[in-house]
Amino acid sequence: MRAVTGQGLIVSDKISGSALSNPNAYSTPFEFYRIGLDGELQLNLNVSKLQLGCGGINDHLSGHAGCDIDIDYLSLMGRNGTDIGDPGSPFTLDRPYIEFAVKNDDSTTLREIAGIKIGAQSADGAISAGRRYYTNNAVNQENTAFATTCNTGAVTGSGVVGCHSGINSVSGFLGSELSLTMDIEARLLSIFTIRATGCTGRTSIGHDDCGNNLADALFVDIAGTRMQTLGLQAAELKTNNLEFLGGSCGFFNPLACAAEAVMDTVFASLNTDLRNVHKLTFEDTSDFFLSFQREPIAYPRYSKLTPTAELPPGAFDICATSNATPRCSSGYAVPANTGWWLNAPSVKLLDVYNPNADLGNRGIDEAIALLGAPGLLLEHPEFDLAPKQNCYGSTLFC
Repeated sequence: MRAVTGQGLIVSDKISGSALSNPNAYSTPFEFYRIGLDGELQLNLNVSKLQLGCGGINDHLSGHAGCDIDIDYLSLMGRNGTDIGDPGSPFTLDRPYIEFAVKNDDSTTLREIAGIKIGAQSADGAISAGRRYYTNNAVNQENTAFATTCNTGAVTGSGVVGCHSGINSVSGFLGSELSLTMDIEARLLSIFTIRATGCTGRTSIGHDDCGNNLADALFVDIAGTRMQTLGLQAAELKTNNLEFLGGSCGFFNPLACAAEAVMDTVFASLNTDLRNVHKLTFEDTSDFFLSFQREPIAYPRYSKLTPTAELPPGAFDICATSNATPRCSSGYAVPANTGWWLNAPSVKLLDVYNPNADLGNRGIDEAIALLGAPGLLLEHPEFDLAPKQNCYGSTLFC
């Protein structure tokens, strides 16, 4: 160490729960003490089973027994654009720190630590989770709570979930950007088959009609305790490549003409188990942290600025749009609930692709449901998502 010189390697700070923009009832009772490194930490790690905050009060808050965070086969590694990077690549934390939320700071007898946060000014990299595609009818050893067997021929439902393991539950706030492309096939009224490509968000699949600009982006803020599913309500899917089998538009096939006239946009509501989501990427995500607390706490953001004030020009974030949520104007993060909590204000899950979205036989009521919000509900569709191996040699993690 004597050959190394530096200044201000360790930094410390004190932040009041009422000093920043738009404080709230979950920030004002606390004083926050922070100590960190003015440097960069690079991680590449594999965890076969990550469980935090199991049992306790959150069994009652969530309505089921489990863990605040429960992930099988977790890897932290680098990224390649919005995809997972190469094995051995680093997940980078800029200016890592530890922060304490102190209650009754002015009282020597009542002062107490109510929460501890481990975070970084920003995070850049990817998370890979789980395993995919067990053999047909094989028992899924990790995924026993939802479905126990795998159906490799299923395109929706519990048979799909049985083929996946990964994120069993997560508590936290995720400011997510999503995009989805689906090659749709449906048989309407048992008369003709419609094939089309539908998409939402900014995509780069190449054969859909969605763009790749900020105006095309789809942002969804997600927060909750022990979340197990990812929902997308009333998704508006732009369609192209319409194809009608069993009769084209003409005088003797008015149904095909009617469908062609209105099927340029369809609606769907998606509900997918988090075990189907095998990757998340972080692109210089500010205010990334993991915390645990005995009561809800709104921790100060690292920069002490609001997300809107901190965003660089041209950023792809909900706070850069006209749909900005109240958290975009606060210097405090979304309140962390009791227990363990993950805060990631800018997570990317882009170019999720379903090349075989077979909706099966649909009646007139379901065909009409496609034409307006909230749309047709799709439960646990199969996506072209897969975890990335992060192993070398004889390592058995993967």
